[in-house]
Amino acid sequence: MEYLILQVETDRLAISRFEITRRSTELLGAASVALSGELSLADAVTSVAGNITGSPRVLLCLPPGLFAQRSTPLPFGDLRKVREVLPAQLQGEIALPVEELVIDALPAGDGRFLAVWARKNDISRAVALFRDAGIEPQVVSSLHLGWRFLPGAAPDGAIYDGSVLAIMNGGTLSFFKAIELSAAATLIPATLSALQLAGGKLPEKLSLLGSACGLKPELGELPLAVETLRPPDGTGLLFKSERAFHDLASPCAAALACHSSALPDFRRGELAWTAGDAGLRSKLLLAGILIAIVIVLLFASKGMQYRSAKSDIASLDKSVAGIYREIFPTRTKAVDELTEVKGEIRKLSGIDNQISHLDVLKKLAEAKGSNINGLYETELEGRTLRLKGDARSAQAVNEFKSALAPLLSTSDTGEIKSRPDGSVTFTLTGTLREVKP
Repeated sequence: MEYLILQVETDRLAISRFEITRRSTELLGAASVALSGELSLADAVTSVAGNITGSPRVLLCLPPGLFAQRSTPLPFGDLRKVREVLPAQLQGEIALPVEELVIDALPAGDGRFLAVWARKNDISRAVALFRDAGIEPQVVSSLHLGWRFLPGAAPDGAIYDGSVLAIMNGGTLSFFKAIELSAAATLIPATLSALQLAGGKLPEKLSLLGSACGLKPELGELPLAVETLRPPDGTGLLFKSERAFHDLASPCAAALACHSSALPDFRRGELAWTAGDAGLRSKLLLAGILIAIVIVLLFASKGMQYRSAKSDIASLDKSVAGIYREIFPTRTKAVDELTEVKGEIRKLSGIDNQISHLDVLKKLAEAKGSNINGLYETELEGRTLRLKGDARSAQAVNEFKSALAPLLSTSDTGEIKSRPDGSVTFTLTGTLREVKP
């Protein structure tokens, strides 16, 4: 993700852009705009807004003098709960009403939290100025609040960059105080002495960063060693030079802290950034509309399929009714033609140990041979078979009767009538042989 860091100072606006991934951090660019009577902060921001490309996450870092802090112990470690109880915890302990403040917190180690707050009016004015100029910040904080991620900083040490003195304890920020560079030689020793008198444990060294690098001779004797913060090994590709390190280490730390969701954000409550929520709502609305269209099309498709299936069923019922009338022309219209046709087919197929009607007709066709001209009436009732037909001669009828011996256990030839052409008509009654299971 890309982060655009806008650092507001008394006499300049510093801009830096970083790309942070899971594996690396890359500096995409950095610039500085000097502020003067002719060029206001709003004009500088407007100029910067016209040169921004892409969609970076905008982080506005305000001067540390706008922020105050107090260390407080709390019996739980969930930052969400800490933010909920801090207003009540601080009520009465600070001069300002908590309703006028925006409050966030940082873990300070040993079960304590560093409560950090700023006036709502200060934050809202800064947000409005940048929004009106064309860059609305998504996160509002201060650079020193991200010094937990400062490259090369000792886990336990003091850091001064020309605008704020911070004390790190176990890799977390436990104390800070805004101190201008012009008053640093006096206020830093006084602040360290006050912390020592209050029972606080001073770190072993003070690291100077940025514009404070040349301050060491002016500090005199301090109860801790003073050194200039050096870029750690492996950061040469990121910062290119030691000067670039001192100019960009703090913005880089703020970007890393923001990427890790460890940077206090003072756009909370009524000052919360809503442009992203509005964009998300627009995307969800569009997705909802598309889903609704898909559902309507799905129902329309299923409706057309139902209508087609209903039409096919009606056509099939009509066809079955036509077949029924062809099979049973003398019967009245049935309630369910398909069921009756199935019943007749089952009758023809036979049940249990009975020989089927179709098998009987097949055997009759095999037995009649060429001397039987035709069988024009066949009736099978139970195991009783009745036949009517015509043959070429009476002898052909007797041969047909003999051929049916394997099929019939008993057979009897009825009246045989002769025709003028020599053929005869006959009737034959017999009993089917039982089929052994």
